[in-house]
Amino acid sequence: MKIHLKKGGEIQNTIDATLEFAQEHYTQLEGWEVEVAPEAPAPTHKETFSPRELYNSFTADEAIASFAHSNPAVVAQAQLLSVGRDVAISVDDAGYQSAINLLESEGVLSAERAADLRLGLPLD
Repeated sequence: MKIHLKKGGEIQNTIDATLEFAQEHYTQLEGWEVEVAPEAPAPTHKETFSPRELYNSFTADEAIASFAHSNPAVVAQAQLLSVGRDVAISVDDAGYQSAINLLESEGVLSAERAADLRLGLPLD
């Protein structure tokens, strides 16, 4: 866990230690306060993933809609994902965000689903 070491109310240092260790080793110093730092929330989305992982995250309806779509750009995106190339996709990549926008605008993804995928692959 992260422990803040404070002096005069200001954080002076942060250490990785148990609360017991910090209290034993730092409270003897005059004026030091020991405070447990708040836990960071657990990640909800995977931010880097393979094309195959993204393809596998689509529902059957989304996959079928993308392959049967009248827009050739949508079909091309589906085909690229299904090939399973050994590359990494990042949520920060403009191409990824553009592809999600395309799938939403063409009705393959709902607005809610597209918003979720813009954050990465859901971990649940």
